[in-house]
Amino acid sequence: MTQPAERVNAALARISDDDRGGAEGVDSQHLEVEEDGEEAGFPIGAKYTDNSISAWDGSERPDYQRLMRDVSHNLIGSVRATAADRLCRDVREGMDLIDLFNKHSVRLFTVARGEYNLKRAAGRADFISDVNSAAKESGVKSERVGLARKRQARAGAYGGGIRRYGWGVPTDRVRSVCVNPKADPAEREYVDVPVLDMTKHRADEAAEIRRWADELLAGVTMAHLLRDLRVRKVLTVSQKDGRVLKRGGKVVQTGGWDSKTVRRILMGPRVSGHAVLRGEIVKYDAWPAIISEEKRQALITLLDDPARVTTPGNVPKWLVSKIATCGYCVVGVVTARGGSRSKGITYRCNSCHKGNQLAELVDGYVARVAIKRLAGDDLADLIKPPRPDVDLNALRDELGVCAAKKVEAAASYARGGIDLAMLETIRADRDKRVREIRTTMSEATAGNPLADFVEADTEAAAQAVWASKSIGRRREIVRLLMSVTLLKGDAYKLDPETVVIGPPGERAAVPGDAA
Repeated sequence: MTQPAERVNAALARISDDDRGGAEGVDSQHLEVEEDGEEAGFPIGAKYTDNSISAWDGSERPDYQRLMRDVSHNLIGSVRATAADRLCRDVREGMDLIDLFNKHSVRLFTVARGEYNLKRAAGRADFISDVNSAAKESGVKSERVGLARKRQARAGAYGGGIRRYGWGVPTDRVRSVCVNPKADPAEREYVDVPVLDMTKHRADEAAEIRRWADELLAGVTMAHLLRDLRVRKVLTVSQKDGRVLKRGGKVVQTGGWDSKTVRRILMGPRVSGHAVLRGEIVKYDAWPAIISEEKRQALITLLDDPARVTTPGNVPKWLVSKIATCGYCVVGVVTARGGSRSKGITYRCNSCHKGNQLAELVDGYVARVAIKRLAGDDLADLIKPPRPDVDLNALRDELGVCAAKKVEAAASYARGGIDLAMLETIRADRDKRVREIRTTMSEATAGNPLADFVEADTEAAAQAVWASKSIGRRREIVRLLMSVTLLKGDAYKLDPETVVIGPPGERAAVPGDAA
């Protein structure tokens, strides 16, 4: 076969994992291929390189795709690599390569085998056989690594990866880490970093996670929780550890906490001490739990509730904004509005626009009333008693039984033992029971925001507990203690008669209601 003069001989080099970042592996492949091409009389005119990209896991390989485009444009006369698995490790992809190369009369060489005559059945079979052998080798290795990971997880050992929030206690050991792995070997710098025990809690972060759980179960919204994190300047793992975040190969600035991250931490099995592999719990209670499994299930029920509002709009920053009602119209809710520079934020009805009370003064008064009530002897009557009739361990076991029955039903359907309608009925029945169990667990474990005030027997003690709470938790306390109705008052001072306090859940009676 005559090599077209206008087309070039191409070399492809690829390595799956370049841990050192120096591209020595692909450089070595190119050198070997160039020498082989020179000896065979096919000098290399174009190089294609995919460094640290696997051909097995479906990752996009930019230079391989570029090579295929150049072949289809009749720019390539021959392709040379060190071995067939540098080109592909998938039989379907190998067949596509053969079709494309034959269509454009492109010759294929490897250093390991020489030329594959793709025009002949034997040459095509040899290439597919080599690709298939490489695929088998990768599959066996992947299965072996997967089994090792599973044994490791079942034994309760940490499987590696970045530090998870709430975990990682420094040990007495250090390890050397290169801070510039892509630099030339002579210019690389190394620093000692502590070795962490990832099976133990970080006390401050674990306490923070427990605080999130208690806040959400007490009724605080996710938006208020995130606002509280920003106000208290709680750092994420990447911010605390100084880790550089990259997206698409580019450095990005972290925006701090978001609802997705908080949900993932609170709903993930690891927070209850379970070892997870590829999304599946492989060992329960492998490590000490940060929050109990029952509380985690309650959070799953709460956060996965489809009726839960996930985009509530602006987060109220004031105590009774959107809680207090208007004393002049039935439908109005009082909200905080920006006032003049001299007056500041005021409360006004969002319907009739009456009221115009200074928000700071109203909030101060309502807080004083709440604190006085929280220090009272009758506080215990407002706290929902626990449910001794709920066996949380039995419910947890039943959750496992429900999951097992769904797996059994799927296996029975695969064997032909049941039809699709029966499978869907079993799944629907089990899913309904799981929702019932989680609802019961949520009711039994949900926190009451008033519980922290039980031991506060004086107003000073209640004031101290109140001061430690976030604005979201304070708002939930107000909702449980009272209803607030606002009337129009003085523009610059508070008249307590214009802030009417009533029983919780009811609109407070105001002058003129009887008429």
